[in-house]
Amino acid sequence: MADSSNNLVVDCDGVLADKANGGDYAKAGPLQHGIDQVNKLYDMGYTIILFTARYGDREHGNIHRQYARGYKEWTDWLDKYGVKYHYAYMGKPAGAIYIDDKAARVTGDDEDGWSQVWEEVEDLKGKDRYGNRP
Repeated sequence: MADSSNNLVVDCDGVLADKANGGDYAKAGPLQHGIDQVNKLYDMGYTIILFTARYGDREHGNIHRQYARGYKEWTDWLDKYGVKYHYAYMGKPAGAIYIDDKAARVTGDDEDGWSQVWEEVEDLKGKDRYGNRP
């Protein structure tokens, strides 16, 4: 991952997996439009990095226990639903809002819900890894 200008960091729950499971992640249903969009970005040549806060609260931020408790369950889920990715990481801090200058919000599992993502992807063209235009 030397050049980050092609990396897209993607959350799982609410983007790829539904959140209607009461925190029972193994029973999460797929958000098919989200999966299709991430797979399309993968096929377009972007490096897909999945990053989840799963088990963060339950394990009080202990990254080793998060991986022990849920990494295989998560990657098995990703494989079951055909999610294309290059890297999958746990340890994203759980938060109410993520404030970031490079964020794109998913508001639903449909074209409208992904419109901001595609606007941001289009805007990436010609930017360096810091988000600046040379």
